[in-house]
Amino acid sequence: MRKRDAARTSALRMLKSAIQYAELEKGKAGATADPEVMAVIAKEIRKREDSIERYRSGQREDLARQEEAEIGVLREFLPEPLSPEELEALVRRAIRETGATGKAQLGAVIKAALQHAQGRTDGKQIRDVADRLLAAQGL
Repeated sequence: MRKRDAARTSALRMLKSAIQYAELEKGKAGATADPEVMAVIAKEIRKREDSIERYRSGQREDLARQEEAEIGVLREFLPEPLSPEELEALVRRAIRETGATGKAQLGAVIKAALQHAQGRTDGKQIRDVADRLLAAQGL
């Protein structure tokens, strides 16, 4: 903040506010655990990604670049994302643990995989891999 980097300052202030808001929602002011903070960061990144799409469709490239800069700052606080191989191994493990045999158990697989991922990937990526693996299993 001392360097007067406007995008970084804005992103950090927003993040602090979002974390405090999450604490208030849960009724645990000042006692937010790391997984909860990572979930807040991931949620804020998703919000900005949605905003970027809207700004680009509205011909507002300047605002889209600002959102991209904030996403870069937020990603600094997340753990290293899973590689495609690690993600597939994680989903296979979740399938084994849940005993899933088809797409009907997709929700249980996603829930188990999200617990093991610990904020290193999002539900959409897990869903895509789980859907593909369960479809192949059903053949």
